[in-house]
Amino acid sequence: MTYGKVLTTAALAAALTIGAVLPASAAPLTEDNSYRIFGSDRYQTSLEVSWEGWDDGDAQTVVVATGADFPDALAATPLASSYVAPLLLTKKDSLPAGFADELKRLGAKKVILVGGTGAVSDKVQNQIKGLGITVERISGKSRYETAVKIAEKVGMEEALFVTTGANFADSLSISPAAGHIEEPILLVPASGAVPTVVADYIKANQPEFPFIIGGEKAVAPSVEKLFKEETIRLAGVSRYDTNQAINDFMYEIDLYDETSDIYITTGTNFPDALSGSALASLWPDPLVLTAPTPTAASKQQIKDYSTNDTFHYILGGEKAVSSDTLKKLFAK
Repeated sequence: MTYGKVLTTAALAAALTIGAVLPASAAPLTEDNSYRIFGSDRYQTSLEVSWEGWDDGDAQTVVVATGADFPDALAATPLASSYVAPLLLTKKDSLPAGFADELKRLGAKKVILVGGTGAVSDKVQNQIKGLGITVERISGKSRYETAVKIAEKVGMEEALFVTTGANFADSLSISPAAGHIEEPILLVPASGAVPTVVADYIKANQPEFPFIIGGEKAVAPSVEKLFKEETIRLAGVSRYDTNQAINDFMYEIDLYDETSDIYITTGTNFPDALSGSALASLWPDPLVLTAPTPTAASKQQIKDYSTNDTFHYILGGEKAVSSDTLKKLFAK
């Protein structure tokens, strides 16, 4: 099963000249139009996400990253999407409870570990091999090189997304779209020189549509000079405004549409959104970030995107996205 590239020149040209056409009527959140995907911790939540999205025997390849920190995994969703694979989280030195059983249920024959042994140790690699599963590791000397190596694995056709490697929110916001069209995400520091490995990749793989994700404090204007084509910056004054700018744009080019479901997750931590982004990328569906007290940008997205037919997936338990937060998010 392979998803075709849908970010076409015609669609982008139209999006850059025509305003957004978004759903007009928000629906209240009910038990009939929502479902919370969660487990007892981040690792169990990632397994629940896998259960929700993939049937028995559905994934011969599975992508695995550490659940302890975000840098190595920020660029992993397009990799998972290229294999139509779930993105599972593991502890550094041991597989979480139920992890081996989930690999067996999925029919996994290969696992791709993202990150070096400092993130996912050889102990975990050997535990997976002990299940009779082939293991490939993609890692670099830094988060920036790891992202480049993922990009080389995924390949690039039309688009390239560049975002900060210093934080997780912007990368996760773009992940469902980038994953669905199987185009890579590169990371750069928020300030200072662009790592040579990143600059070299861009020079050798000039995209037709270069995207900068995040404001100038996240991705400096100097990064734009690396591209031959004019860059498209999707940004706002906060992570929630950037999240809205990304999702608005994807609706404009019809990557998301009125039939899309909505994934809601916390904007204050990464694990639930990381696993959920691979699931959202399958259809594709937008990932809406929210603070405990939702911002205007988050609330506006629910108003703009949610219709009477929309189904809402909440990623994580009450500590991640509380019922009170959801009540405020959907308040008229």
